[in-house]
Amino acid sequence: MTRLPMMEPHNEPAALKAVFDQLRATRGRVPGMYRTLAHQPAVLAAHRAYFHAALDSGVLPRAFKEKVAFKVARLRKTPYCTGSHKSYALKHGVSPAELEAIDLGDYQGLPERERAALQFAEAMTGSANGVSNAAFAGLTALFSEAEVVEIVALIGIMELACSFAAVFDLTPD
Repeated sequence: MTRLPMMEPHNEPAALKAVFDQLRATRGRVPGMYRTLAHQPAVLAAHRAYFHAALDSGVLPRAFKEKVAFKVARLRKTPYCTGSHKSYALKHGVSPAELEAIDLGDYQGLPERERAALQFAEAMTGSANGVSNAAFAGLTALFSEAEVVEIVALIGIMELACSFAAVFDLTPD
């Protein structure tokens, strides 16, 4: 059971209507994390805006970003985020075989850019000291500056989401 109650659909405050409507449009539902963050509307709105910029929009394809999001969730061992991003990855055309390979760290069957982004996610996730110059150079050799910012932002927001999910004891929904 979650540590905080989730905002139920019949109790959604009018102030959060735009955020919840955007979630329904992009996710098909309002995930439990957002129903929990709804207790602090400013945090919910900021988190959603950041996640939207890093995952739902931008220059990289959604399936590519879902692979990275799934990898971060698996590295953080977060069932809530793993379940969510596995589902979204499948919805956006990632195959079960690709997800299994990503989970195992076997990237050889993936395109070079995906391999580089997933290796960078491994280097960045949980790193208290940042990433090495070599790891960063591996990313910048294959991606534009805008794409690098998008990848780093996605990994960062996924780490935050995994922390929220763990602290609030969220279960996959």
